[in-house]
Amino acid sequence: MQNILVCQTGGWIGDMVLLTPALRALKHAYPESRLELLLRPRVADLMETHPYVDACIVDDKTRGRYRSIVRSVRQIRDRAFDVAVVLHPTSFRNALLPFLARVPIRVGTSASGRGMLLTISHKDDTNVHEVRRYLRSLQLLDVDPVSDVLEFWHTDTDRQSIEHLLDREGVSPRDRLIAVNLGTTWRTKRWNVANFAEVIRQIGYLAPETKIVLTGSSAEESFTDGVSASLPIVNLVGKTSILQLGALLERCEVCLTCDSGPMHIAAAVGTPTVALFGPTDPVRHRPYGSGHEVVEKSVSCRPCYKRTCRRKDAPHLCMTQISIGEVVNSLEIKLHQKARVA
Repeated sequence: MQNILVCQTGGWIGDMVLLTPALRALKHAYPESRLELLLRPRVADLMETHPYVDACIVDDKTRGRYRSIVRSVRQIRDRAFDVAVVLHPTSFRNALLPFLARVPIRVGTSASGRGMLLTISHKDDTNVHEVRRYLRSLQLLDVDPVSDVLEFWHTDTDRQSIEHLLDREGVSPRDRLIAVNLGTTWRTKRWNVANFAEVIRQIGYLAPETKIVLTGSSAEESFTDGVSASLPIVNLVGKTSILQLGALLERCEVCLTCDSGPMHIAAAVGTPTVALFGPTDPVRHRPYGSGHEVVEKSVSCRPCYKRTCRRKDAPHLCMTQISIGEVVNSLEIKLHQKARVA
């Protein structure tokens, strides 16, 4: 098998991190193959440097549905793929494109009625983590996972950049760091910034030897307005690339975050993570691996997977019920565990 196409146009950073064990398994099973990834523009730059991806095909829908399909089908057909592995869990389009491009072997789940477009398919299972969900589809090719351990592909250059950035912020290599990721793409997944600020204040009192590093994208810079400059913070929101963020989270002892891309990056670099979950299901999306903790509340309407809360009586109840005290307690436990290991 010389040319492999993997289709995952989910478009989120977390999706790409969780995809890595499956990509690694394919490369291990077919080490001489050329593996290309069909993806969305948002994550193209990140995946260009992925260790198991030889090239990317960007499925850009801005040209209009028909024109973009024709363009992508031509790109796929020109590369003469032997097999297409459809790893997007639900997208009909992800199966349609290799079907129209006449890729001879097409595998994936039969979700969303796309089984008719695949040469081999199986029933979907939404009661497992996304990592296992991806790996399960590879069994259709008799490919077994090398390992389900996550990894992130930042480099020593990224680590050096972070050390220089921290040094400019007055952080020494000996300082203990906690990462606090304030934002996440969906409004329904967010915890109140005022709550984060109070957690930071209490952790500053309980663990005065630590420093809190705020992380996030440039689009989330306004979130820091709700965090007082008098608190013991190092504000790096919008100041790192995605790969540098991996190096920064690797440097931290603990990460506090809602369900987000940085949550998966923290898990991938081995940083114990306290993750706050609301509308999504931690069975499928929790930080993968050991040493992490999920804080969630049993609310009847979750998981809803809605980007806009539909509750009128108590909007965002699944997130507002998460208390400051239990988050502080979870962080304190993680810090003590880390201190004992050190």
